[in-house]
Amino acid sequence: MTDTSYRIGFDIGGTFTDFALLDAQTGSLRFHKVLTTPASPATGALDGLQTFLDRESVTAANVTHVVHGTTLVANALIERKGATVGLITTGGFRDILEMRTEQRYEIYDLFLRYPEPLAPRRLRKGIAERTDRDGRILTAPDPDEVRSIVEELRAAGVQAVAVCFLHAFRNPTNERVVRDIVRAAWPEVAISISSEVAPQIREYERTSTTVANAYVQPLLKDYLDTIDATLSSIGFTGAFYPMLSSGGTASVRTATAIPVQLVESGPAAGATAAAFFGGLNGRQELISFDMGGTTAKICLIEDGRPTVAPNLEVARVDRFMKGSGIPLQLPTVEMLEIGAGGGSIAWVDSLDLMRVGPRSAGADPGPACYGRGGTEPTVTDADLLLGYLNPGFFLGGAMSLDLAAAEQAVGGLGQKLGLSPVQAAWAIHQLVNEHMAAAARIHVIERAKDPRRYALLAFGGGGPVHAAGVAKALNVRQVLCPPGAGVASAIGLLVAPASMELTRSFPVLMERIDWDEIAALYQELEARAVSQLGEVGVPPDQVTFERAVDGRFAGQLHEIEIPLPPAVLSASRNGAVDEVNASFLARYEELFKHLPQAMAIEFLSWRLTARGPRPTIVIPKGEAASGDASSALKGHRKAYFGEAGDFVDAPVYDRYALRGGMHLTGPAIVEERESTIVLRPGMSLEVDGFLNVVVEI
Repeated sequence: MTDTSYRIGFDIGGTFTDFALLDAQTGSLRFHKVLTTPASPATGALDGLQTFLDRESVTAANVTHVVHGTTLVANALIERKGATVGLITTGGFRDILEMRTEQRYEIYDLFLRYPEPLAPRRLRKGIAERTDRDGRILTAPDPDEVRSIVEELRAAGVQAVAVCFLHAFRNPTNERVVRDIVRAAWPEVAISISSEVAPQIREYERTSTTVANAYVQPLLKDYLDTIDATLSSIGFTGAFYPMLSSGGTASVRTATAIPVQLVESGPAAGATAAAFFGGLNGRQELISFDMGGTTAKICLIEDGRPTVAPNLEVARVDRFMKGSGIPLQLPTVEMLEIGAGGGSIAWVDSLDLMRVGPRSAGADPGPACYGRGGTEPTVTDADLLLGYLNPGFFLGGAMSLDLAAAEQAVGGLGQKLGLSPVQAAWAIHQLVNEHMAAAARIHVIERAKDPRRYALLAFGGGGPVHAAGVAKALNVRQVLCPPGAGVASAIGLLVAPASMELTRSFPVLMERIDWDEIAALYQELEARAVSQLGEVGVPPDQVTFERAVDGRFAGQLHEIEIPLPPAVLSASRNGAVDEVNASFLARYEELFKHLPQAMAIEFLSWRLTARGPRPTIVIPKGEAASGDASSALKGHRKAYFGEAGDFVDAPVYDRYALRGGMHLTGPAIVEERESTIVLRPGMSLEVDGFLNVVVEI
């Protein structure tokens, strides 16, 4: 047995489950990748973890931390596999889940559909209680009425209860009273109250978030308990932390209390990894490009951090149409999801035009070339047919790809379009590149940024294959591919700090703000954050805080977020208040290029980000070399490039033999176990000191 300690991150995706093992003493990283088991993702992942440990001759007892990213919460909401939920709300408001915001996401669609509420109408109960907009309790809940409703919900087979009252974000007393009554009468039921889950303005969104939290609460608790117990059974005695959607880690207790915070935990880990690898090279501004087996995700990295949005939407009826899903009021790494993963299926529409995605072959059956029963052409099939993938070295040779099956699937599509199999494959490859580039361009420009000023950091199994084509379409001049790009999300789990994002709505005109009252609000939020971070071992003196507020001109519908300087909460705030005013006006003008005149500024929601120290991970610099990469050459393979108009004899390089300072020119292919870098003609690459491959377009 060795005294070396290790940290493990594992991320369960739609097609693959990724693992990363960090040697805490040397900083070396080792990786593993297995197909996800859709019927039982946790079981498949834990089997893969044991195989990984055995392969690396590491005992579970020497692992100090296991960090986990999961799609379980998102899948439960999409597939409707959560608990039976009852809602207790203010009398007259039980239909808010169906009334929504009374806005149409597609105004001219006569057949518009919305997701069915997670809590059906028969299980939504209104009670006589009322708190006014200023937090004054006008009517307290009647305990007898609450107990009567509890009996009705119990008899109806409810497994979880959500409580959401009008204006509870200003005063949670009535919700807490009802929670205590429900717990006393029904101790085993899961219960969520909006003042703990999402204490924010906007009634529909707050109710939706609270109901979604209750819906997944029993499922996630059982899931995390199973993983915890299995880890213990193999000798693991360290700390087990889930990843939050905001890009930080938390305790199992925190995750179980508000499980909806994990809805985007896996993708958030990928963006965290992108920021980490960019920071190694001093690059603070990046476009994170994560292309996996099911989807591709774009995230903007600014000032060395992924951008975080205050809310998101899941389980859309129209997957890529904003407004057609379930809104959640929780901070999330802001990503644009595109239906363009390796398993995305190419098809011909009614106008005889080729489309790619959003439907995916997933892990089961997977692309045709996986040999698991898939017959429809996918992006991976096209890439194999073009010669970009090595059929005998997929996952380092652990999985063989069927070239004949890929040719048959893509050839069938080509026949419908009058194209040869190779022409159809190139069309699929180019179409998906253009689709991803167009989406990324809009995502960046909507944030008042110019994509040409960023570098593209590509990861995921398909990211390095398509990155050069996407960057060229975006007019981005540089692409970074980190080592272990195919399992970067798992690496992101290892570099994520413990963190907590808390929000409290307190609407007030700026001219009427009592800053002492705001300071007291933040003191309460900070105490809660310090307590929760203490559960993952962060001492109070190592917690750092960042504060922000959502502001708008009075009467507007939407807000913008601006930072709050610490001085504004101190006794001698003086010029800090003017700084807040100037910050809002500057940000508003930056976004909209126009400032309304003589309008009052209103602040709505006050935000706190609390972070522990980032895990200390020292990535050792690789052995330096100079000159070309001929020593890393492992052979040649015929690969098709549109620029050449035909197949060319492309040199194939071993990613693990590349050293810092080496360079080469395209066309070329660089292979590692979990991903492949495709260098197109006219492009060049160089390996930096941290073994990142830097491609010049």
